[in-house]
Amino acid sequence: MVLSTRTRLLTGFALVNLALVAIAVLVISNRPPQPPLIQGVLLTEGRALQSFSLLNHHNEAFNNSDLIGNWHLVSYGFTTCPDICPTTLSQLVTVNRALIADPEMALDILFYSVDHRRDTVQQMASYVPFFDPDFVGLTHVDDPDNPHLPFEQSLGIMSKLVPTSEADGGVSGNDYEVNHGVTLFLINPRGELQAIFEPDEVAPGVYHFDPETLLSDYLAIRRYLG
Repeated sequence: MVLSTRTRLLTGFALVNLALVAIAVLVISNRPPQPPLIQGVLLTEGRALQSFSLLNHHNEAFNNSDLIGNWHLVSYGFTTCPDICPTTLSQLVTVNRALIADPEMALDILFYSVDHRRDTVQQMASYVPFFDPDFVGLTHVDDPDNPHLPFEQSLGIMSKLVPTSEADGGVSGNDYEVNHGVTLFLINPRGELQAIFEPDEVAPGVYHFDPETLLSDYLAIRRYLG
């Protein structure tokens, strides 16, 4: 059977359209999913941390290599904090317990002190395990090389020691207060910063992490990154 020129053209157009549809379907199916919307900031590419050196609450060195292989969530503050620090750690206990049923989603919780003068290794050892024996407290000692600073700078930890005595131009003894930010930092198994979680402001100057939101955001990130 001999096809007319019109029929051949229509057939050719149909085949081209089918090919374009097939290509479009292939492109859409292979397109990476959209990043999840979280209460905070998700870095689609992890950001490496500078080399740092700290002490954990077992008086052991803690550095970049200790972050490799597991997901970590970093909270920070100080042990004599009257409100936000213990509240946040209690909320992280709730999150941690919810993850026990799924070991693949395990998350190691770290609490970093921005008040190392008071928060010695011994103080951290009596404070952090009170919330959960698996939580790890991090502090440091005075060192002219300040090997703790790269940890703070890489994550964006914000804190300030404020003298309580007007006559004291600096910080000495216990005559100071500690001001610090309220964020949580998610570190991936390569030891890179992956996300920053922000709290709700439930009242002026009063911040709170909702465990359900935090858990949902963490799981969404894990699913997105595979």
